[in-house]
Amino acid sequence: MIKKIKEKKKYILIAAIVLLNCFYALTAGRYAYKEIKNYFIRTNKFYFNCDKLSVAGSNIEMTNWSGVGSYTVVFNMNNYSNRLLKSDEDIEYDISFHCSNNVVCSIEDNKTNGTIPTTTNSDSFTIIISVPSNTILHDRDAVELYVETTSTSPYVKTLSGTFRLVVGHYGLSYEIEDSVNSPYLSIKNTNTLDYYVVKTAFGNYSAGAQIDIETYQGLTNSEKEKCASAIITLRFDPNVILLDMTSEYYQNAFNIETVQINNYNYIRAFSFKIDAMSSNNIKFYKKNVSNNYSYPNGNASSIIQVTYS
Repeated sequence: MIKKIKEKKKYILIAAIVLLNCFYALTAGRYAYKEIKNYFIRTNKFYFNCDKLSVAGSNIEMTNWSGVGSYTVVFNMNNYSNRLLKSDEDIEYDISFHCSNNVVCSIEDNKTNGTIPTTTNSDSFTIIISVPSNTILHDRDAVELYVETTSTSPYVKTLSGTFRLVVGHYGLSYEIEDSVNSPYLSIKNTNTLDYYVVKTAFGNYSAGAQIDIETYQGLTNSEKEKCASAIITLRFDPNVILLDMTSEYYQNAFNIETVQINNYNYIRAFSFKIDAMSSNNIKFYKKNVSNNYSYPNGNASSIIQVTYS
């Protein structure tokens, strides 16, 4: 009985070795075929390349995308290896693409194929990724575009690639400029976001929808009032610093909070809108001019608490 079990294990081991060798042989055969094919194509002066696609399939990721409007990708095709090695014949190719279901993709001029002529050795096509007006993309959401080009003449070769666009709303920042003996400090708020957010629904836009700057500029004043690229809230201690109330941003402020000190009301927090792709400076007077409240270059923490929404 033990002898039969040992013989059975022996046969299983032999079978496994045979299958493994077959697998390696098949893999090696495919690799050899691929290399022979590539060598044959190269020796016949056939070059089919793209700046953003590859035979292995390229993967490109763009971060900090605004997630609104459209994003354009241009694909530059060529039929040369270098200045001296170029294809002797025109290369014809087909184009196919698809994208994730949270965006709409289109190709300029409805181009489905192209030709790389020997006269210029180059060709191109453009794919546009558009976010529908009723779609809201949030921070860290992503969209993907897959593109494939296949040469049809004189030889067959496929290039492909995947583009991943990641939404990142990291365009809001601030710094405090100050110095010893200065009677006031200045907080500089910077907004590099290139879109607006609908705060109150109107027309075809729901609350939370994002629109680009060009669309925003075409809105009526009442519609603009319902949008904001960003809302900044400043919170501070009026025992330490006092807001310059002549600031235009304070004049248009909302959510104003006050605190009573020695029977007087002092502002301790307020919110205001900041336009897309803009910056501003707001002045505060210091109770103690010998202090330096510079931030982040100077202090580990900020004398003013800044929040965004």
